[in-house]
Formats: sequence, C-alpha cells, structure tokens
Amino acid sequence: MMYHIRNGLILIFLISSTAFAGGRYAGASMELGIGARPLSLGGAAVSLIGSAESFYYNPASLAFIKRPVISLMYAPSFGSITSPLASYHFAGLAFPLPNGGTVAAGWTRFAVDEIPIFPKLRGDSYADRLNDTSQRPDGVALGYFQDVEDVFYFSFAKPIDLLLPLGWLFTELPVEIPFGLNLKLLRQKIYDAKASGLGIDAGTMVHFSLGQLFDHRSLGEVTVGLSALDVSQTNIVWNTKKEERIHRTVMWGVGYQQTMGFWDAKWTFYWTRYSKYESTDLFGTEFVIKGLSIRLGKNRTGLTAGTGLHLWRLRLDYAFVTLDLDNSHRLNCAITL
Repeated sequence: MMYHIRNGLILIFLISSTAFAGGRYAGASMELGIGARPLSLGGAAVSLIGSAESFYYNPASLAFIKRPVISLMYAPSFGSITSPLASYHFAGLAFPLPNGGTVAAGWTRFAVDEIPIFPKLRGDSYADRLNDTSQRPDGVALGYFQDVEDVFYFSFAKPIDLLLPLGWLFTELPVEIPFGLNLKLLRQKIYDAKASGLGIDAGTMVHFSLGQLFDHRSLGEVTVGLSALDVSQTNIVWNTKKEERIHRTVMWGVGYQQTMGFWDAKWTFYWTRYSKYESTDLFGTEFVIKGLSIRLGKNRTGLTAGTGLHLWRLRLDYAFVTLDLDNSHRLNCAITL
C-alpha cells in the first residue's frame, strides 16, 4: 500500500508539473543534472573540464576531450537503491575530430513505472464509506501506466588557441577559448498525453595558466566559463494543445586547479553562479591523488559529496546528491577509447 501511495504522490507532482503551461516545472527532469562527478561538486560545473558529462553545464567543455569517450550513468530516484520508484539514465559518446573540434551525442531517460489507476470512489462522502463497508475501495488498481521523459543531445565544440602578447613580460600567454552548442530534442509521455520540444544551449570558456601569466611555477590553472541553457526558452507542445516554456538558465563561474607536487596530487575549486528563477551560488572542491578523487559541494538544495577512481582508461564515479523531493545516488562509468 505504501508503494502505491508513494507512486500516487509522484503522479500528483508529475501531473501538476504539466498542468500549468509555462510553469516553472516545465522540463523538470532536465534539472536533475548529468554526471556523478559534476553533481558531487554541487553542479558548479560551468568551468569544469576533463569530463564527458560536463557538456550539460557548458557545451564548450567538450573541446578539451582528446580521445573518444563513452559515458554511462544510473540514478535510482525516490526510494531505495534496490527498489526505486523512478529511474534516471544517461548514455553518451564524445568523439574528437581531426580538425580540433569535438562532436557528441547523448541520451537521458527519466521514467516512473507502474503508476496505478484506481476507480472513482463510491459514495457521496467519507462518512458514507465509513458506515457502509460495501462502498469502501478495495485498493485494487484497474491498471498501470508510465511516465517517460527522454532528451536527446547533439553537441559540437570548437577550440580557439591564442597567444596573448604581454608586453610588460616580453612574452606571450597561451589562452584556450572554446565555444560549444547543444541541440536537444525532448520527448515526454504520461498516460495518453505526449509532448515534444526542441532546445539550444550555448557556452564558452577561457582557460590559461596563472603560472605562465605571473612567471611563477607554483601557481595553477584558471578556467572561466559562461553558458546559457535553453537560449530561446524551449517550447514544449502537448497533443492536448497545451504548451509549456522552459525558462532560460544562465551560468557563469570560475575553476582553479593547483598541482600539489607529490603523488600526482591536484586540488581544484569550482564556483558557479546559477540563474534561472532566482540566482544561487554553487560550490565544489575536488582532491585527486594517484587516481583517487574525493569531492564535496553545495548545490541549490544542500550539500553533496562523492568519490571517484581513475584506472588507466576507466573512470568510476559516485555522488550523493540532495534534491528538493528526495536525496539521490548517482553512479557513473566512463571509458576512454
């Protein structure tokens, strides 16, 4: 019975999110994020590089990928890991081009299975059902249906390498300025209602070495990122003739990476200003030593944490994420070809 009650609560949330055209819950499943590493950093990933999943936060980040990468993610949601009420999956492939650009394709699916359909309550009031046992519901569902939300991503990023002249140092500073675009196709089905939409994300970055800028080897590297998701405020059209509009999201932030000088250790700090309905500061920090990563972050809801293991061409990541409705786990696997 508790299983059906929980499913019913999720159903109410899903229906309410689609009932108000242009409401703030349009395309809500896309706000769950992609990638255990970025999510364990609080989603402060607009300046994150070195991750095939960071295209979701800034498509320009794909320009830093040097070899083909396959990435997979699984996220049980709203319940236990072994028996979740909803599931969230991601699969993606990023492929560097000979001319220096990168193309990528990705797919996410958020699904709630076995949402029960119950018959209309008999009797005119609760008192009628209380006094007459024949009018009480038996708890047997007439049937079940599913809510499925798919998003298909097609991405492209192109790096631009510059030598910035610094007259007072009589030298030139190498600067990388990549640009990127996501084209995304949305498909959603809940009971007999269907919807689709087409959206565009755009982003850019600036990456350079502070050590070269100030001629001091102990200084690290800086990445500045800027992205706009759903640039044209993506329109979702339902077969019920209702429409929703996904509000534009703007993110900008800074990442700083410092090499520690022992056992290949690195420390990185990320900050992102996230603006959609309101502005929020996101934070994340990562410490890596001999391929083992420990991460902490703060997202819009609370604290996040995670860990990662990098073995040759295999990267395994885990994240614990706080969300509005429930906390969630993220499991990620990436293979470099």
